[in-house]
Amino acid sequence: MPRLPSLPARLLLWILAACGLTLTPLAARQAPAPAFDHGHAAWTEVLRACVRDGGFDYAKLKQDRTKLDAYLAVLRSVTPPELAGWSEKQRFAFWINTYNAHCIQKVIDNYPLKSIRKLDGAFGINTVFDKGFIPMRAHHPDKKNEDLALNDIEHKILRKQFKDARLHAAVNCASKSCPPLRNEAFTADKLDAQLEEQMRVFVDDPARNKIDPAKKELELSEIFKWFAEDFERDAKSVKEYLVRFAQPEKAEYIRGAKTRYLDYDWDLNDVPKR
Repeated sequence: MPRLPSLPARLLLWILAACGLTLTPLAARQAPAPAFDHGHAAWTEVLRACVRDGGFDYAKLKQDRTKLDAYLAVLRSVTPPELAGWSEKQRFAFWINTYNAHCIQKVIDNYPLKSIRKLDGAFGINTVFDKGFIPMRAHHPDKKNEDLALNDIEHKILRKQFKDARLHAAVNCASKSCPPLRNEAFTADKLDAQLEEQMRVFVDDPARNKIDPAKKELELSEIFKWFAEDFERDAKSVKEYLVRFAQPEKAEYIRGAKTRYLDYDWDLNDVPKR
């Protein structure tokens, strides 16, 4: 069969354009990116391996952080338009998990560490929670040319967008006085039940909130002081919020007792060393 003469490249492109066609480079013909896993299975794997005895096994994760880093990469690949297409619960769960995973990352990057607050700036003026290190600039609530800080996620995204005080029992600041990490990721399909359980466990935890009718006063976590406006928004007062989540027989005592706040323990929520 005789070889047909080849068309000049520009003529070929003109013919294709006239027909509404284009030449797609082979490198661009890639399979679409896999859908985001709203089950956050990779994060659950990390948590189930490291959450124990009321703390987190940072030493174990430090030995092999492959799964954590892979999960962080997936979180960071989500674009604002993609996020905007998700349900509110999917976005809420995404940002809780994003906060917790990056807080763990910050500790692992500097482990061994006595307290995450050791990473504060001089004189504690610029705390570790104010420092931008999360490369998700497109999601920055104020400036798109700065890395996100943990406080950006907590205060400018979670608190501002979702207005649910239960999140204060869900985000974990890698400290002993924080509500403990769950051994599973937060997911949209279970979010209400997970948040409800987190807050109930936190309120009834005698290591963090001493609600004992035998005593003359409530001894509460400073979380209820720092974020009083959130609890008051959801239940008119901090005490009424406590009543909602505490054991029913403690309601009368809570409403009538004086309140003081326990000093916050910023020591790392590391697992006890064996």
